Amino acid sequence: MNKAWRLLDYSFNDPFMNLALEESILRGRVEGESPDTLRLWQHPRVVSIGCFLNPDDEVNLDACTQFGATVIRRLSPGGALYVDEGSLQYSLTFNKDSLSLPERIEDSYGLFSRGVIEALNSMGARGKFRPINDVFVSGKKISGASQSRMYDSILHHGTLSVNTRLEILEEVLKPSELKLKVQGFPGLKERITTLSRETGGDVAITGFKGQLMKGFEKTLDVTFVPGEPSAWEMETAKELYEEKYRKLEWIFSGTASRLDVFSTFKAAKGTINVSLSFSCDRIDDLKISGAFILHPENGVQELEQGLRGELLDEKRLQNRIRELFSVKGIQTAGISAEDFARAIMLAFSAAQSV
Repeated sequence: MNKAWRLLDYSFNDPFMNLALEESILRGRVEGESPDTLRLWQHPRVVSIGCFLNPDDEVNLDACTQFGATVIRRLSPGGALYVDEGSLQYSLTFNKDSLSLPERIEDSYGLFSRGVIEALNSMGARGKFRPINDVFVSGKKISGASQSRMYDSILHHGTLSVNTRLEILEEVLKPSELKLKVQGFPGLKERITTLSRETGGDVAITGFKGQLMKGFEKTLDVTFVPGEPSAWEMETAKELYEEKYRKLEWIFSGTASRLDVFSTFKAAKGTINVSLSFSCDRIDDLKISGAFILHPENGVQELEQGLRGELLDEKRLQNRIRELFSVKGIQTAGISAEDFARAIMLAFSAAQSV
């Protein structure tokens, strides 16, 4: 017998409240205040950045002002996204024992992508999962996802480009030239598609919500029952809104001044930025940012602190980072200790060549 989950079709006009409600439901699931939930919702025009990103590297702030796009920082890691009323957001928030999950984090993305692919296929757009966290149609990205994990509860959320205005997307984002080159695309427009483009006309998001719900019901073997946010969830969301999501200190928390040298390293499934200061071949200070998947979210700070004073030797750094992964319970998807060590050494090498 399949399990009943709450279906929450609930959006705010304020994007900061949309993010606050997401975290509120995750916290509620940890504390037993919230049931397993599928939330379907829409943002006004925003640029959403992952929790490890520096907006100066990813976002054209002047263009955001021109096009009326609000910059927001979400709880989960990953890249920068342009989202508008033509995009559909979904959030699956649940206890890890509610589903039979793969052991590796990266494999769970494939599991959840099946519901998205079912919905796309029902509309005549043949979706295909591309590890780690993307769904493509006709060789172009149509959906991306990310996760945040808190104790025994998981938030898996994603964006589907239904009628998204790609001409604005290309203006407000600063695409990584390195990433586009590796993937073989000349620009963002060539890399992204929408459901309306693939089907030849505007798609009613209300109807597509129903298809997405059916897709998740089928692939997760659950039944969705319509519900509303609880009083506890709304109160907690309001607190998170005031204390976190609307604050500039949170949104622009990755924009601290860079240290002596800087590098960008393209890993197999992510981009790592390193800002480094050193003396006598040892790390004095270190800042790590980028579009990569790492849990828990404070793991980056643990790496930064744990690597201060370390010798700038690639093998030693690999061993120290593996040790920190083990001791601090850090898990990654698509990036490795070797990738972080290479990124650090790349910054060090740049300083040596000056």
